[in-house]
Amino acid sequence: MRPDDSAMWARLLLSNGVKPNSHEVILSNIDVGIAGIWECLVTSSRGNTSQQMEIVVLETSAPYCPADRVTNNKGDFRWPKTLAGILAFLPCAPAAFGSAPHPSGSAPHPSGQKEKKAWRRCDRSGRWAEEDYTQCPYASELTRVLHELTQITINTTNAQPLGQQLVTFTSRAAHFTDVMDVIFVTHLVERLTRLVEKRKDLGDYISDIASNMMLVEEHILWMAQNEARACTRIVQCVERIADLALTGDNQVISKVSANIALEAFLIRPSNFLGLSCTALQRPPSSTTSPLPDSHSHTDKDRSRERDAVGESLLNFKCHTVNNSGSPASQLSK
Repeated sequence: MRPDDSAMWARLLLSNGVKPNSHEVILSNIDVGIAGIWECLVTSSRGNTSQQMEIVVLETSAPYCPADRVTNNKGDFRWPKTLAGILAFLPCAPAAFGSAPHPSGSAPHPSGQKEKKAWRRCDRSGRWAEEDYTQCPYASELTRVLHELTQITINTTNAQPLGQQLVTFTSRAAHFTDVMDVIFVTHLVERLTRLVEKRKDLGDYISDIASNMMLVEEHILWMAQNEARACTRIVQCVERIADLALTGDNQVISKVSANIALEAFLIRPSNFLGLSCTALQRPPSSTTSPLPDSHSHTDKDRSRERDAVGESLLNFKCHTVNNSGSPASQLSK
């Protein structure tokens, strides 16, 4: 049947699983209130069968949402002109993995990626409304790898190689462009910090990672702090290193990175009269130049050079004041 111009209508094609489109149901003069998920039950001498379907009630004069382009950290999406009341879908862009190390140590196999989609709803007034891109992988390879690292279980066996991997990734933190890069690194640093008591060497990696993250562009750090308190949480992890690493066998910690200096040691209250700390920062000499972003240098080389520059620019030492002098005289020295 052909609906008149003012009616609202729906036409349903049902399959009984034997002969495609063998049943047709036409509903006319229906109200918008019947929209939703419906189940149709067919009973015959051959048995019973049912089929669920979504009914979307549209006016014949329904408006359209205009074609639109959305670019975000999941890719570039070009939404077509869509009828009001319809949920539109677009396939996710396939993740093109390159040379970045994968958490499992092997190349990923994006199986089932074809089925993953983004969706966007065109409301009844012809305006784009809710949208969801969560099924799609991140467009940036670095962001994808960091996200995958947050999905694995971190233990004392894989914590050390993971710490090395994060130091390498964050050595390029000045080029981070996605706020999720900072948030994912924050999650990983917190999980590494929980293992410092069992793996003391993790403290060095955490300090280096935190130091590298200070190279991230200021606005991205601000967004990460605003969204997830990421900066505060990283600083708290550095502060926790001393509490977790200082033991009876390990009573002194001294770690200097390019942007962070950390010194901690145990003090006997009975002998404590004061504390003297000295921080020295020297400008780079004429022979010291910023780390080159040259393809002839490996990531390990750059990390080693960055550490060397950090050691030469920043020096931080503390010691307790003994009985031979007052705290004031010790500080003057």
